[in-house]
Amino acid sequence: MTLVFRGAALVALVDPPAAIRDAKTWTRYVGIVADEPPDAILAALDRRDVAVDFVSENPVADLVRIRQRFGTRRHVFIGQSDEDRRMARSLGVEFLSLDEAASEAGWQVQSGE
Repeated sequence: MTLVFRGAALVALVDPPAAIRDAKTWTRYVGIVADEPPDAILAALDRRDVAVDFVSENPVADLVRIRQRFGTRRHVFIGQSDEDRRMARSLGVEFLSLDEAASEAGWQVQSGE
């Protein structure tokens, strides 16, 4: 499986580096797509000595490229919005909301307080 986090979804987790490390134990590739330069996310992961397999800045174009480049049976996109869901489905990528993914994987999501 290739697992792709929307940058905003990843940073909404209590411990993003732990989620990446965990995901790498049960998926082949883990990456991030963001609407803006992902430097802050990468810097935070780097400080915790966590690496991802790819990072991109254009979710629509790059999800297509990711499907082509990483020949796994499943390509799963973790996002937060209805727009994320529609985009993933229109590109033939499986979608999981952050809450669904976190529940299944045992990750904690930051409270909105």
